[in-house]
Amino acid sequence: MEIRRVIVPTAIVWAAPTKLKAAQAYLKAPDITTWLAQLSTADQEALASQDVIVTQALLNDRVILDQVKGDWAHVFVKRQATHLERRGYPGWVPLTQLSADDQELDYPTTTVRLVQAQTSLLDEQGQTVAQLPLGTVLTTTGQDSQQIQVLTPLGAGKISAQAAQLTVGGVNDGDRLLALGREFLGTPYLWGGITPQGFDCSGLVYALHRALGYAIPRDAQDQFTNGYPIAPEALAPGDLVFFAADHGTGTVHHVSIYAGKGQMLHAPKPGESVTLTPLCRVPYAAEYVGARRFWQ
Repeated sequence: MEIRRVIVPTAIVWAAPTKLKAAQAYLKAPDITTWLAQLSTADQEALASQDVIVTQALLNDRVILDQVKGDWAHVFVKRQATHLERRGYPGWVPLTQLSADDQELDYPTTTVRLVQAQTSLLDEQGQTVAQLPLGTVLTTTGQDSQQIQVLTPLGAGKISAQAAQLTVGGVNDGDRLLALGREFLGTPYLWGGITPQGFDCSGLVYALHRALGYAIPRDAQDQFTNGYPIAPEALAPGDLVFFAADHGTGTVHHVSIYAGKGQMLHAPKPGESVTLTPLCRVPYAAEYVGARRFWQ
C-alpha cells in the first residue's frame, strides 16, 4: 500500500480524469476562487448533475495510491470516511498534486488544526508559500506565543499561532459549530467543496466538524447513518438536519445545521451561497427525514 500526501492547499478530487470544459479550465489554472467565480450557473449545475467532482483533499492529507493512469492518480482520501470504500473517499487527482512518497518522522510529533478561513503558510525565511484553508491539519515541531513551527510536504515552515485558536464561543460545541458556520454565510456553493472557497451541503458540515476535531463521514447519507439520533423536539444549535427524496422516504440528499428558532444554516445548491433558511420553507418541510448529532 503506497501512501502519498497532498502538496497543494486544496486538491479537487474528480470522479474520473475529465475533459469537461469547466474542469479543463480549472486544471489549466488551478485557483479555485477565481475558477468558481468565472463559472456560469449552468456550468456549476453540470458539475453537480454529472457528479464530476466527488470531494476535495487538503494540504498534508494522506491518500492511498491505487493506480496511475497517465497524468492522473486514483486515490483513497484516508481522512474522509464513506460507505463507498473502507480505505477512504475514492477519486482521481492530478499526479502533480501529490508527493512522491510519505515521509514519516523518527520522533513523536503533535498536530494542529487550522480553524480560520485562511492561514498563510510561511517558509523559514518568513515568505508566504501558500494560503491554507479551514480544517488543514499540520505536523508541529514547536511553538511560541506568536508562531507555530510546522512540517509539511512542502518543507518546514511556520504559521501564526492565532490560526489554531478558535475565536467563536458558546456553552458547548454545538454552539461553536453554528457560530463558526455563521462566519461563512455568503460563501459560494461548489459541488464537492469542503473549504471556504466553496462548499456543498455535506462539505460544509464535514469542514466545520473537522475544524473542531470531530471525525465524521464526508457525505450526507453517511452522516445520517452514523450520527446520534435527535428527536425534533430536542433539536439544539449545531445538530444536523437531513432531507430525503419522496417526501422524506427516499435517499438522503441534503443536510443542514440547525440554527435555532426554526432556522437552518446550509449550502443550498449550485448558483447560491451559504445562507440561513426557515425549516418550514418549501421543499424542506416536506422532505424532513430526521436529525443527528456528532458534537456530544
